[in-house]
Amino acid sequence: MRLPSRQPGLVDGPLPFVLREVGEGTTTWEYAVDSAHFNPHGVLHGGVVMALLDQAMGHAVAEAIAPQGRINAAAQFNAHFLSPVRTGTIRARGTVLKIGKRTAVAEGRATDQTGATVAIATSTYTLLP
Repeated sequence: MRLPSRQPGLVDGPLPFVLREVGEGTTTWEYAVDSAHFNPHGVLHGGVVMALLDQAMGHAVAEAIAPQGRINAAAQFNAHFLSPVRTGTIRARGTVLKIGKRTAVAEGRATDQTGATVAIATSTYTLLP
């Protein structure tokens, strides 16, 4: 069962993240780099990359647990930044690794327009109710 608001092309949240793909246990979101979100060093702020990864991973978990009428909330997040981003589009793919009784674990990978990995992340989500 797909969540009604999770259709490809959806722009969601305070940052212009666009949903591109929804699959079983996975979602892919994109963000067009905007210099308004650069840090003082002239590169995309890491918080934007983290938010994109969280969006992808959190929605992947949400898609997996929606049929049971459950929701998820991030409990832990870990990110590794591998290269700076200055231009183009970033694509983040979130994948569910495990769904338990009370928690779920997901991983995410953010790539630039050339396909190079710019960041990776893992996250644990609390499953409610």
